[in-house]
Amino acid sequence: MTWTLHHGDCIEWMRSLPDKSVDHVIADPPYEAAAHTAGRRIRGKTLPGGGREIVTVPLSFPPISAAERSAAGAEIARVVRRWALVFCQIEAAMLWVEALRPLAYKRTCLWVKPDGQPQLSGDRPGMGYECIVACHPSGRSRWNGGGKLGVFTQTKTPLGGAKNPHPTTKPLPLMLELVSLFTDPGETILDPFAGSGTTGVAALRLGRHFLGAEMDATHHATATARLRAEESGSTLGAVRAGQLALIEGAAE
Repeated sequence: MTWTLHHGDCIEWMRSLPDKSVDHVIADPPYEAAAHTAGRRIRGKTLPGGGREIVTVPLSFPPISAAERSAAGAEIARVVRRWALVFCQIEAAMLWVEALRPLAYKRTCLWVKPDGQPQLSGDRPGMGYECIVACHPSGRSRWNGGGKLGVFTQTKTPLGGAKNPHPTTKPLPLMLELVSLFTDPGETILDPFAGSGTTGVAALRLGRHFLGAEMDATHHATATARLRAEESGSTLGAVRAGQLALIEGAAE
């Protein structure tokens, strides 16, 4: 399977792609400002008297703006042939539906996080899920899930308790599930907000081609290393442990 990972602004890059040039888009763009603020409160070290301290850790990238959402949605709608899946907070779901027109809205799915961060203030319920807006060009749509519910339950923490390679990374089992259900072998998946490359890893592992873009140099390097390792039949963790040498990939 082939892959390309562009380093730079995804909107400008997508504008260079032909109409209907990718089969699917699976995107995890930055969320709105409210989600960035709320998401910065995390559990810190254990306190001497019990309990955990609350630490403010800013995200390393800014929230998405209305103009960026509109521009990204227009390009996604232009280049995609079949499914466009976009992760978002529930308050932004219909904003993305509007940004993705003229694609037809099909469903808002849920990623349920059993190990999601609790509401540390204790004054309201915590958010244990994120949304996935699913749109498709007009006409009959098809997926591989039959009548399965659009509810996907996967923990945030990687197997074995490994550290996530990106502050808002999506778990690989979740991305494998989405790729398997919405796409077919041999098709091309685009992720314009590639982050640490998890969508690409899932695509290659399941026999799909991958196109991605990532603006941050550190995350682009991580994603490139992961994709090269996956292409070689290993994983980045195994490569870094000396089990296999990195081979040259097709990164841009």
